[in-house]
Amino acid sequence: MAKQANPRIENILAYMAVGLIGTSILAMLVALVMAATGSATPTVGKTVLPPILVFYPQFGLAAGAICIILLLVVGIRRRTRENRK
Repeated sequence: MAKQANPRIENILAYMAVGLIGTSILAMLVALVMAATGSATPTVGKTVLPPILVFYPQFGLAAGAICIILLLVVGIRRRTRENRK
């Protein structure tokens, strides 16, 4: 029987992907609610959202997708290494 690989990197990538995508979705929902209720600024018709709510989902979703791709690559490499032995 082949020696089991340390799944630590896979766990880290999985948790990072879930965290990044989850917080990105939360930031989008908060931005939508703030824009819909007009609670961003007290003046009517002017909605200024905090910059983190605008830019974080763009980078967070992309980084989460990269983590998922890396998780797939690491898993494939581990399985091929196990099958070879």
